[in-house]
Amino acid sequence: MNTPLYDKLLQYSRSKLAFHMPGHKFGIAAELNNLSIIELDNTEAIGMDNLYDAQGIIKEAMELMANFYGSKETLFLTNGSTSGIIASILSVCKDGDELIIARNSHHSVWSALILGGITPIYISPQYRPEDDMLGEISADIIEKALIDYPKAKGVLVVSPTYEGIVSDIKEISRVVHKYNKVLIVDEAHGAHFVLGKDFPLSSIHQGADLVINSMHKTLPALTQSGLLHICSERIRYDNVIESLRMIQTSSPSYMMMGLMDYIRSYIIENKNKIQQQYVDELLVFRKELNDHLMVLRLLDMEKEKYDKSKIIISTIESNIDGYELADILNTRYDISVEAALETYVILMTTMADNSSNMTRLRIALEEIDKELEVGKSNKGINNFIVSDIIKGFSPRKIYYSDKAWVGIKDAITRKSAKNIMLYPPGIPLVCIGELIEQQHIDLIYYFKDKLQGIQLIDDEILIYTI
Repeated sequence: MNTPLYDKLLQYSRSKLAFHMPGHKFGIAAELNNLSIIELDNTEAIGMDNLYDAQGIIKEAMELMANFYGSKETLFLTNGSTSGIIASILSVCKDGDELIIARNSHHSVWSALILGGITPIYISPQYRPEDDMLGEISADIIEKALIDYPKAKGVLVVSPTYEGIVSDIKEISRVVHKYNKVLIVDEAHGAHFVLGKDFPLSSIHQGADLVINSMHKTLPALTQSGLLHICSERIRYDNVIESLRMIQTSSPSYMMMGLMDYIRSYIIENKNKIQQQYVDELLVFRKELNDHLMVLRLLDMEKEKYDKSKIIISTIESNIDGYELADILNTRYDISVEAALETYVILMTTMADNSSNMTRLRIALEEIDKELEVGKSNKGINNFIVSDIIKGFSPRKIYYSDKAWVGIKDAITRKSAKNIMLYPPGIPLVCIGELIEQQHIDLIYYFKDKLQGIQLIDDEILIYTI
């Protein structure tokens, strides 16, 4: 049989130690190898209920999930957090409304702005120069934006970030609700916070109105499995379900929904086992790694501000960059990372990992560390987001406007007609409607050179011509 993709998928899953999503790590968690996934693939047959008019088994499963997470209501997502983010925004905003959004948001936010005719008010996360990464969003900048733009319908923030940094959602929600606005939290990377006290407290319990989780990122669910939590009376269920019906597939995967239901029950029944075999081992791994690294550095903070399941290895003080570290791990040790950037790599652990996996990673990093010299990486490369509060142009207007493709160098001082981004994580370097400046051009060339074989953008940029 000529099946190049199928063959590669099997070869990869059997040869690589994955410290990246999906969180099931190829079926070694939640006894997934013993499940017949294909038997879960079904449709809206008699007795099988309907996600968009749930009255039977799906309704029961979602109620159990809401009780598990502590939300008012929970909806299954089978098109990932992307669909939950878009549905959340469309359920809160109308055509012509303004929405305050974190500039480090996922690109799906801009899809919602285009579909809904919504104008963004950009706020920026704090930059952490010592780690060369974007950090938390402060409640102060949110309050300033709410004062400056009183017509905004709400606020959308990302917590935790791709790197695992958590914002003070309790204080942010207090500020947002003080002005009678709605708070949406993209908590895609925090579905596992439900595992307990060693992880940050979920936004669900800190006053957010809508919270989006990706179960496939940090729990052992199939890719595209997600949850949309309604957490307050400010949100109308019917508005959310209608928005979700519009942008999500009309044939939601029963495999995904059934497995999410199973994982919930598995975690409840195996909480002590997960704590001992994953969480406790993770904390030991982090301590041992931190004690032994001399040149490389493990990012760490108190648990309220940081998700310790993320293993961020900084190369700032070494003579290699994050891309080189990721390549060494891959080629020499068959260890795959979640993402590599100039000054660090991101590795993801989940309840699918155990002491054996983490020991293998620790030994690899310690061996590499011994070969390195203290050097100076290219710091500041990830500080590409402006710190001001800025009202953006209407993404919908630009999307439907006259546009033209121009060479990268010729795009300077023009407005971008599309998001230009690195993927992962899908945060725009330049967002639609943003003025393209020399620093953007420099970054585009830099990443095109670094990400060999990975398409960042075409050799031309789509610009707004009016």
